[in-house]
Amino acid sequence: MITKNVMTIALSGFLALPLMAQDEAPAVGDLLQGINMFTPAEGDPSYKVKAYEKFGTEWAVDAAYGLWNTEKVPGATRHTNLALIHAQLNQRLIEDNANGGTWLRVEFSGSWGLDRESAQSDTVFADMVGNATYAHADHWGPHEGVFPEVALMHYFAGKRACIIAGMVNLTNYFDAVSIANDSFAGFTNSGFINSTILPLPDSNAGAILQVELTRNSYAMVGVSRTGCSAGYNPFNSDFCDGYAVVGEYGRIMADGTVTLRINPFYTSADVDLDDGKGENRRQNAGLVGSIEYTPCDRLTVYSRAGFAAKQYLSNSAEFSVGANFKLIPSREDDFFGISYGVFKGQTPTENNREQVVEAMYSLQINDYVKVVPHIQYVANPAYSTADDAVIWGVQTVFSF
Repeated sequence: MITKNVMTIALSGFLALPLMAQDEAPAVGDLLQGINMFTPAEGDPSYKVKAYEKFGTEWAVDAAYGLWNTEKVPGATRHTNLALIHAQLNQRLIEDNANGGTWLRVEFSGSWGLDRESAQSDTVFADMVGNATYAHADHWGPHEGVFPEVALMHYFAGKRACIIAGMVNLTNYFDAVSIANDSFAGFTNSGFINSTILPLPDSNAGAILQVELTRNSYAMVGVSRTGCSAGYNPFNSDFCDGYAVVGEYGRIMADGTVTLRINPFYTSADVDLDDGKGENRRQNAGLVGSIEYTPCDRLTVYSRAGFAAKQYLSNSAEFSVGANFKLIPSREDDFFGISYGVFKGQTPTENNREQVVEAMYSLQINDYVKVVPHIQYVANPAYSTADDAVIWGVQTVFSF
């Protein structure tokens, strides 16, 4: 079965092929199309081409109301009450049926506080209490509206290769664990949404090269500037003096039920470590891997692990495991999710490990609305001796 949840595809670059029926062979280009495009493949019997898609237009908009109770988070406000929006557009500029054509990609993401307390808070709605990570485009704070990606995408070599260049958002392509990357209707802790070790900046100048190696495997490499905050010129070297190189090898196995991803990376940036030496050029490298397994239509499990050679610019080690389970077989789009993660912090102290457990339930009301209650427990938050944190909330998600 090819997924019909366009929101999940749009938000996380969802690789739909692991959910295909075992007797359904992927076509040339399906792997890259699954990562880059926002609509299901036309081979899905339930999918009908819309009028605007005939002119090379793909879009997806997700809006949400989110309430997070952070009363039991040390140093945080009592709650975070936000309006959220995420939108993506693919517009074909040059049509080329044989190779895939040339496209313009635009992404918008924002969230705004709905009361005075939330508007003045710096708490992000994907409450990462402590685990280190880059700020990703789909979980901003209470007063942000930004364009994380404006880029050109060009397919070639008979749809077996693609290059994306401009202001890129690396979270749209790399480490796209399907049941963990959708922070609108999935896990909300940032330690589960993306790896806390991989350097995946957005709103920075960069490029990505993708190659479909076989019908069941692909490789990607992305190069991006770092350090440029959203809203600033990503080509200005005064703000963006570092860079990151991220790779990914992905392979579909066991008749489409298993997906393996391996991500090596290298970063170079000017960092001040408060060691009396001032700001100096620092390098870091590491490796992250993830695996997904769908033994049956009702259950998908995943695990992610990684390490970094140096203890700056990211966490030094991480491990997480989680599952989505459909409790009611007749409700195809409802599922219960649970995940656990442990993250080793940047400083070698006895308090440099944070543990997170999160549970959520996605209740699909109709084709356009779902309600997602969630709760997370954080032990050793922010790698300190502070009291453990409990965060709970609910999101109402509207998909168009």
